[in-house]
Amino acid sequence: MSGLQRMPVIAGVAGIGTSVAVLSSIPSVRQRLSSLLGLSAPGGIWRVLAILFALLNLKSLPFVWHIRLFRALTYQLYLNPHPITPSSLFRPIITSTRTPLLECDYNLHKSNSTYFSDLDISRSHFASTLLRSGIRQLGRRPQATQSTAAPINGGGGGAPGGAEALPPPPANGRFAIALGGITCHFRREIAPYQKFEIHTRLLCWDRKWLYLVSHLVKPGVARPTSYALQPWKKGKAVKAEEEEAYREKLKGAVFASSIAKYVVKKGRLTIPPEDVLRRNGLLPPRPGEPASTSSSSEEDVTPEQGETTSNGAPPEMIDALDSDDSDSDTEWTWEKVEAERVRGMKLAELFAGLDGLHEEFTGGRDGVLGEYPDLLW
Repeated sequence: MSGLQRMPVIAGVAGIGTSVAVLSSIPSVRQRLSSLLGLSAPGGIWRVLAILFALLNLKSLPFVWHIRLFRALTYQLYLNPHPITPSSLFRPIITSTRTPLLECDYNLHKSNSTYFSDLDISRSHFASTLLRSGIRQLGRRPQATQSTAAPINGGGGGAPGGAEALPPPPANGRFAIALGGITCHFRREIAPYQKFEIHTRLLCWDRKWLYLVSHLVKPGVARPTSYALQPWKKGKAVKAEEEEAYREKLKGAVFASSIAKYVVKKGRLTIPPEDVLRRNGLLPPRPGEPASTSSSSEEDVTPEQGETTSNGAPPEMIDALDSDDSDSDTEWTWEKVEAERVRGMKLAELFAGLDGLHEEFTGGRDGVLGEYPDLLW
């Protein structure tokens, strides 16, 4: 952060410090504060210091992670009124947070293990936003969904890809979105109490897994052109002559990157990601497919269904993706969506290949170095 960028922070801290010093010099104020905070009582100073320490590390206190998680789920599933459209399928959602002292390691920067708890919150925001209509539909009992389907994402009229015409959820059982794996690659350290943003978006999907990618970045560097769920916010267009410098700035803003994969379950059955996305009205119809026809059926849902990867996309798909940057829903054809999915699968295939690590466990067949308790037992 440059000196000019630090000036507002320095001025704010200096102003607060001066105000506290002035107020502390007034005897009546000092006496009132001492009585209120219990400073004159035995252990009063330590009590105040403990409260201050807890406030400075609020994010790390017991059950605060649960509050953050359920806050994200409640707002995105039930309170967010704005619909998701096909043009938003690959758009990221942005969450922001800071690194309290209790999240720092002995090097006084954010501990590697704490990245995953922050990523949990960001992915919860994104997954519940992207899949909220499908979650509601798949969470119903089969007999309750055989009537006329509800509008997708609260919107009126038909949804792209024939979302209303999909068959009812295939089985009774508990609905769940399960995390199947996650990896994180670190680039730069995050200092204590430094603010950062997490940009999470859909990377791609295969027949079983939804792959999400997250980037932890410096705040304020990204300049979104629009906000689909917050239309009152103004976008920041990048001028053509600034495009190259902006791309370099984005590369330098990344602290870490992560990829995770999720599977959608109804009881013991796996729901194909394409089915879930269609129930959310996020997929346009395939070429030659009527808008009222679904590409998924009850027979497609099997517990043994495994991962499959694409064999590639025709050149015209890639051309369709690269030649049109429009955000219009009508421009997001099946070819364009499929081209973006195939592009993402190039990275996802590398991640999926790490499942072979499970086979590397030998159980100490050739001996071990030792066995030690972590703390006391």
